[in-house]
Amino acid sequence: MSVDFNKFDQMIDNNELKKQMDAAGEFDDVPKGIYRCVIDKMEVKETKKQDGLIFAVQMGITETIDAPKQQNKRKIFFNRKIAGNKVSDRWNDGVAIKGVIAWIEKLLDEGDTVEFKSYSQFADEVLDIYQDICPQIEVEVEYDPDGFNPITIKEVFDK
Repeated sequence: MSVDFNKFDQMIDNNELKKQMDAAGEFDDVPKGIYRCVIDKMEVKETKKQDGLIFAVQMGITETIDAPKQQNKRKIFFNRKIAGNKVSDRWNDGVAIKGVIAWIEKLLDEGDTVEFKSYSQFADEVLDIYQDICPQIEVEVEYDPDGFNPITIKEVFDK
């Protein structure tokens, strides 16, 4: 399917669009820091290339705890491929899934666990956890956009 860009090009008021873009200011990446966040999305979904599955989390920053400048209302992301990884002793689907399970379990009450029996069961469990827990909690996280695990959960709070 191709896009007819001409239709959109004809709708442009270049002067107005330039004013809007200038007013938007500069956008920079969210810097490394500690933030309090809500979980906006948490799911297992197909990769863009449709060659695997990823565990995907989107968080909205509600408070900047320790970072160079305020980042409130910005978004941070954590994506981990859990199906379709190259197989080696150090990194494979099993290692990726185990890491995701450990990450999710930090959201749960002590002693509660997450199981993996199949990808469909795991996707349902992730969705259930998101729907049951995430609307009621905020999390303090350490965010490192350059880290292998960009979001590390430090503490969980009831809203």
